[in-house]
Amino acid sequence: MMATVAQTRGAERWRRVCGRHCGLGLASVGALLLLACTDPPGPATAGSTSDGTASGDTQATSNAAADSTGTTAAESSGTEADGTTGVDAPLPTPTLSSPPNGAIEQPIQTELCWNLVEDPEGELVRYRVFVDDIELSTGLQGESEGYEGPCVGPLTFDHEQTFAWEVQAFEAAEPRRASERSAAWSFTTEYDGLANTVFEDDFDADLGWVVDGDAQAGAWVRGDPIPATDGDAPSQPGQCWGGEGCYFTAQNNAGVVDDEDVAGGSTVLTSPPFDLSGAAAATVQLQRFFYKSQVGAGPELRVELLVPDARAPEGVLAVELERLETATTTTPHNVWTPREYVACGLPMVADTRLRITATDDGAGILEAAIDSVSVHAQDFATVCQSGEGGACDVAGGAAACPDPLLCCAQGTVNEGVHRCATPVAGLNFDAPTPTPQSPNDGPLGCPGPDLIIDESWIEPVLTDIFVTENTCELYEGCVGGLGWRTILRFTVTASNIGSSDLVLGVAANEPDIFHYAECHNHYHFDQFAAYELLDGQGLVTTGHKPGFCLLDSYSWAWRNTPPNYDCANQGISRGHADIYESVLPCQWIDVTDVAPGDYTLRAALNPPRDDWAVPLLNERRYDNNTVEVAVTVE
Repeated sequence: MMATVAQTRGAERWRRVCGRHCGLGLASVGALLLLACTDPPGPATAGSTSDGTASGDTQATSNAAADSTGTTAAESSGTEADGTTGVDAPLPTPTLSSPPNGAIEQPIQTELCWNLVEDPEGELVRYRVFVDDIELSTGLQGESEGYEGPCVGPLTFDHEQTFAWEVQAFEAAEPRRASERSAAWSFTTEYDGLANTVFEDDFDADLGWVVDGDAQAGAWVRGDPIPATDGDAPSQPGQCWGGEGCYFTAQNNAGVVDDEDVAGGSTVLTSPPFDLSGAAAATVQLQRFFYKSQVGAGPELRVELLVPDARAPEGVLAVELERLETATTTTPHNVWTPREYVACGLPMVADTRLRITATDDGAGILEAAIDSVSVHAQDFATVCQSGEGGACDVAGGAAACPDPLLCCAQGTVNEGVHRCATPVAGLNFDAPTPTPQSPNDGPLGCPGPDLIIDESWIEPVLTDIFVTENTCELYEGCVGGLGWRTILRFTVTASNIGSSDLVLGVAANEPDIFHYAECHNHYHFDQFAAYELLDGQGLVTTGHKPGFCLLDSYSWAWRNTPPNYDCANQGISRGHADIYESVLPCQWIDVTDVAPGDYTLRAALNPPRDDWAVPLLNERRYDNNTVEVAVTVE
């Protein structure tokens, strides 16, 4: 099987990009010349070695090639020059120096520093750095594993989080010969100057929520839900929004839709108390899922703030933040949806609680779930106003904020937080500003990043790979079966044309969205990009690219501008692009069973996961994330 493809683009561009980051490799596939950052897999590989063992993402340097803790030097022996057998003395364990252990109010831009050690045999020593047990990595092929030390960074950390970190020494020439990890130190980052987090729960542990109510079935439980469907509609999520735990209305055993749905009354979930004393206002953030099968009044999901108030009945003022009553057949709430609720003009006092009630007294199916709850004491009442900085509902369109303000998403990851903001200019992709310091002169929009695909890089090429039971891409759903597979490879770039950088920082900032890929020995976040092959009748087959990390591969706007982000400190700078080369694992569509003919390749960045209401990453726009390219399979 062969494909008709466009001519490869200029080698100079690849040398400029790959030469700096990963060393240029040239290889031929049939009569086609591929310019790539690594030797592309031959017919016997699919991101794995010829014996079926994983080689990992070629964009990523797997700093923990076989075992992230390494093999201590005392376990390894060698042969001396005189032929006698000797044993390497163990490498000393590094000690940490800054930030001090237990530091608080640490700036979010922080270096991690440690005291260097010396190898007893005089070998060159490098260091692995772990933050919340996730190893930092540059992720750029051709660079040495680990770090020289004595510092790494500055790294970007999220506000108001506590991080633990460790360092391990290893021999540069024999990376498996490593010291023990250092004692773990921790630090807590500063708050953002606007709000303090007074309560937070990702439900991976029991923090003391109380379940009561009179429902005969479907009481709230904490755990990992089993997916269920009502006809074609998801009635219970197949996984929590993030992590390993969430609250949902009972487990539907074997996915039977009416096995344990809410019935015969209400099930009530009440949080532990939190202290809002001294706050000017409060906000509540959570992810929620709601399914209701019947149109009409009755079944509902209600979110309330319970505020102690001696003047109220039973001493508690119940403030409704949201009530969902519309059937999911008319309003699709039955996906994980980020929400922020704003509480204004209420007593801000201690012992306030959150209450979530699911009610179904009649016929039909009702299910609900919540995850990742946090409560924030706002220092200013700005969030309650309609002007700059005021909370807004993006569903309100142009009316969400007074002219000329726009309703804009806040933060890097979409958590449903929107504020009224003054429009700012982005970059003009076809004619960017002369220098990074020049004012943007592109289209006006919300402050923030904006990812697009540069279509000129997409040059599809067909090749054959051999898939074994040990091939990583089989388990990641990137191929359709074992044996010889024909794949359509192509390069995709994510270019940031927004008004600011897209900043993720260290992976530990967002533990809910990263998962450890056992086969590749590093962390992924799913669905950075999605690929579809279409014909005149519709969808033929699909592909997807799990994101290893976001980084600055090159600057499309300003030639030779140095990068700001790598896999240790993730992001894509304004005016830069992240390249996912065609030689990377899963950077393809499996077309083994596709008939010869003309097709359309559709590539989309940052698509919503099937069970999420919104894309993972916040952008100024989402309508420019998709491109389509004609391809021919012969």
